[in-house]
Amino acid sequence: MKRATTLLALGAALAGGAPAALAQFPTTPPSLGPAPAVNPPEPVTRTLANGMKVTFVRMPELPVVSAVLVIRGAGTTEDPAALPGLASFTAGMLDEGAAGKTALQIADQLDLLGASLSTSAGYDAAQASLYVLKKNFPEALRLMSDVVLRPDFPDNEVQRVREERVTNLTRGRDEPAIIAGNAFQALVFGPQHPYGRFATVEATRQLDRAKVEAFHHGAYRPENATLVLVGDVDPGMQAQVEQAFGAWRAMGPAPAQAGGLDEPQIARTTIYLVDKPGAAQSEIRIGHPGVPRNTPDYFALQVLNTILGGSFTSRLNQNLRETHGWTYGAGSGFAMRRAAGPFQARSAVVTAKTDSAVVEFFRELNRIRTEPIPAEELDKAKRYLALGYPQDLETTQEVAGQLADLVTYGIDPSFFKTYVSSVMAVTPEDVRRVANRYVRPGQAVVVVVGDRSVIEAGLKSINVAPVEVRDVAEFVKE
Repeated sequence: MKRATTLLALGAALAGGAPAALAQFPTTPPSLGPAPAVNPPEPVTRTLANGMKVTFVRMPELPVVSAVLVIRGAGTTEDPAALPGLASFTAGMLDEGAAGKTALQIADQLDLLGASLSTSAGYDAAQASLYVLKKNFPEALRLMSDVVLRPDFPDNEVQRVREERVTNLTRGRDEPAIIAGNAFQALVFGPQHPYGRFATVEATRQLDRAKVEAFHHGAYRPENATLVLVGDVDPGMQAQVEQAFGAWRAMGPAPAQAGGLDEPQIARTTIYLVDKPGAAQSEIRIGHPGVPRNTPDYFALQVLNTILGGSFTSRLNQNLRETHGWTYGAGSGFAMRRAAGPFQARSAVVTAKTDSAVVEFFRELNRIRTEPIPAEELDKAKRYLALGYPQDLETTQEVAGQLADLVTYGIDPSFFKTYVSSVMAVTPEDVRRVANRYVRPGQAVVVVVGDRSVIEAGLKSINVAPVEVRDVAEFVKE
């Protein structure tokens, strides 16, 4: 009876009280405030006798420490041409047994310390990340140094992790998004370029303990390493770092980093159709080489991409998702690395509208180059970046991660303080200039992974570019 009474009251409210309630409901969004000031603590850097740098950033509000060890020159760009995946495999093996401890024993010690530890490799550096209470920091740091300096690479773990990778690579043949990603990087950069390679089953099966150990010995050097410490820390803790990493022996001048990073030239736009019979959607990737991380046009490019495809309200998502309803999402981005990584616009669209979606992609890529940016749209993009930036620096882990990225690319830490003012200083002319320089729809690779029997005729009819058909086996290799 009580439930029925409640429902009747609710019905009465909807019938009779709704107009009053609706009248009180705000119909316009609140106005945005001014761009915030960002004043992160000043980093203090010391150098150990072996050449390893240590950067301290004091954020003492909580008794925690976030540590990120960056090892430049140990990233996937350094993979031998015949062994793509070696750098990431090596980084992934570091905590699978070290200094005589098994992977399980390492995990148990971390649990007892209430700490988390992970290892990985990106294009330009390998990283080990630690998060722990300050009182347990010295012991956790020694465990971190065991993992990075004294990995055992036990044969049984190498075999296990290798088989897991082979299984995942084999599964990739059924994943259109993976096929599209591999095809895009291979066709933009070519197989000889470090950015054009991708791991294969054949290469992964060749990975063994000896190869992993040799890569680790050559690439993991204190001269290339920086330990970023953020939290309840101060330079007085350098002795603890010395105790953990002081025995890491310097090896002399670091070897030159991988060459062959020249920017490939794309003479004309081509559509590469990769047949995936029965695919429910078509994966679309459009782009070309973009720009390195140290570009002076960094902030103008951030604003440009926010307008084009970097947020939910950007042009690509509004066009393909909100206006046409062909996709759950569309976007774009510049992958900035030591050399020019790719610029890419992307989406997964309903098969029947594949050709129409390609047309709309090119409409937006050309429009951002040719039409003036409305002042309101430019201001919204700048405020989106500026107002959102402080939340990227709220925790010790976020600050450590951002600072590790700056370390990897040699960017001055003053980047934090100047970010907001630099974004707000971007002008319409800046956006137009970088759009015309770094977005090149006439010299692009277009990858479409989908059901050829349904989409090929449409792609040829739109006259965007010539269509070449490629086989899945080119991009997910056994």
